[in-house]
Amino acid sequence: MKSTAQAQAQARELAEKLAKRFAGSSTIDTVRVANDANGWPMIFCSDGGTETAGAALVVIRISNPDAVSKDIFGNATSAYTPHNLEFAYELTAANNPIPADTDLFKAFWEATKTGIKTQVKEIANGTAVDATSMDAKSADCELDELYWPLKSI
Repeated sequence: MKSTAQAQAQARELAEKLAKRFAGSSTIDTVRVANDANGWPMIFCSDGGTETAGAALVVIRISNPDAVSKDIFGNATSAYTPHNLEFAYELTAANNPIPADTDLFKAFWEATKTGIKTQVKEIANGTAVDATSMDAKSADCELDELYWPLKSI
């Protein structure tokens, strides 16, 4: 049986912090929480709610890893912990992030304080950052605790 309760709680807390961090910003100023098709929470940090290709957008998704085993009914199961946090944004044609560096740093700072294993995904220019593009992209960088690799809050 899959439970998204812990991931949802982490996303709510992170979204609240990001909303405070981006309050009054002249660039990224909107934080919205939604779920992907599998029920995992996603946080969209955008400029005025614009979430299309070419827009300043940072997307964070929190999920559990596949537990590999099946339950007694043959359904896939997800481990309760640890979690994965995917941190994604679109690149320009010159391979620079579209969101301003200060916006990326603010979002990444709050994301890393969760203690969750983080995967950074840089999405190709002209591709909207959403669940589909994040699923299709492998991690450009994976960050985890050095000494407690299985620790998650």
